[in-house]
Amino acid sequence: MSLTIQNHSRIRWRYRLLLANGELFEESKDEQGEILQLGQDEIHPNLESLLYGLSQGETTRFLVSAEQAFGYRDPQAIQQLPLSSFTEPPELKQIISFTLPSGQEAPGHILEIDQAQGLVSVDFNHPLAGHNIVLEVEILEVIS
Repeated sequence: MSLTIQNHSRIRWRYRLLLANGELFEESKDEQGEILQLGQDEIHPNLESLLYGLSQGETTRFLVSAEQAFGYRDPQAIQQLPLSSFTEPPELKQIISFTLPSGQEAPGHILEIDQAQGLVSVDFNHPLAGHNIVLEVEILEVIS
């Protein structure tokens, strides 16, 4: 058994994901660490690739450019949807899960509601698109 992370490794880790200015975006909740199975699309593949080669017990910090992390904001990812297509009335700044034709779920951020025209502007960009980020990780255990 290798104590170094490889493709398809199963690990127990703690992490913090921050904006480059230090603002916390997300962190692991369990003090004992969370289980992550690499190669299963549990985290963004560009972030997952940073973990390869890290060893059990290692703590490190990565500065990741917007391009390498979640990409740049795409103006075409902002869609106008008919208000009538919503089963519940949307609220400004709300994040709603939409089912794509492929069956996958995609979060959309409500930017604007135009009652007069019956349209809702929904941003399907990742919330971290366009941001340089910092990923801090502690590899507690390489399980397999």
